[in-house]
Amino acid sequence: MTPPVTADALTAGITLQLDQLSERLSQAGPQQAAQILRQVLDADSGVLGRLSALVGTGTYVTKHHAQSGVFPAEMWLALGRTANTLYDLALDLDEHQEVFEEIATRRPLTTSPPTTQATALVARGRHR
Repeated sequence: MTPPVTADALTAGITLQLDQLSERLSQAGPQQAAQILRQVLDADSGVLGRLSALVGTGTYVTKHHAQSGVFPAEMWLALGRTANTLYDLALDLDEHQEVFEEIATRRPLTTSPPTTQATALVARGRHR
């Protein structure tokens, strides 16, 4: 039987994976970038949608703890505003899912590499 994963270990693992995904995105071509962004920005099942839901859950948890006096009420209100903002952003970006889908599934263009003209390097030195 495997021991349960702690919240700290789970958070560290997710953070590491997000860093790896960011690195992959930074090096991706247009089709792979569109595919990654389509999945990340999906309002329902993407990273942004799930993050929005996680912050929303945090809002309910902090509300409960704020009502019992453990957390300050300002913390609950700030998380609520953040959850609402993330949700609105996810919905705004969800409107672009079709564009990401179209780019991700587009047939690659068969283009020849750009031709470059070699420039002559002229070395000038002192002649005595």
